[in-house]
Amino acid sequence: MKKRFILLAMLLLSVIAGHAEGADTPVIEVTGSATMNIIPDRITIEIGMEEYYKHKASGDSTIVKLYDIEKDVRKTLREAGVPDSMIVVSELGNYRNRDMSSTFLMAKRLSATVSDFDHIERISDRLDRKGIVCFNITKIDNSDMGQYNRQGLKAALDAARQKAEFIAENEGLKLLMPYEIVETTNEPSRYSAFSNVAYDGGSGMENMRRIVRRYSVKVRYLFQ
Repeated sequence: MKKRFILLAMLLLSVIAGHAEGADTPVIEVTGSATMNIIPDRITIEIGMEEYYKHKASGDSTIVKLYDIEKDVRKTLREAGVPDSMIVVSELGNYRNRDMSSTFLMAKRLSATVSDFDHIERISDRLDRKGIVCFNITKIDNSDMGQYNRQGLKAALDAARQKAEFIAENEGLKLLMPYEIVETTNEPSRYSAFSNVAYDGGSGMENMRRIVRRYSVKVRYLFQ
């Protein structure tokens, strides 16, 4: 949704805007944009676990229970520096595939929040693959996102003003003041959510190590 920023009192703004829309006062309409690359400090990963069969030398097999798999996963997370307070159960349950097995195998997903990608590297290196069915990055964020948003919006406004000043100077005009500012920023597709993105530690991770935010505004300036 577009946001309007009122720079003057409502009554004064209405008078100026009405005057500007007439034939007496010329108007310059410009756009401004800015891009920010932000390092995430809150990264959410999801680890999927499922019970599995452990085969013995005798030919018999037993089911490794979900409790034991989860205990090992939580131990790995703690050793990698992730406290229990940052781990939650995001999903519990499973369905039986009758074509694969006649036995129901229980499943669970744990969601953990880490502060950087080094944590993810340590978890990935230490995690026992047995009983693990998925390892995804589901969300990236920054705790100071509000401040970055203000900086990005200011940069977009500055870019719009510089463009208006250039046009006015080139045409021998004098820039007076803005009377309307509309933020045209769209919600970024790469901010916050990554649905079912598998972690592989390879070059594909470079695209996730930054949060790319783009800001844009449309500004109308009065000039004479």
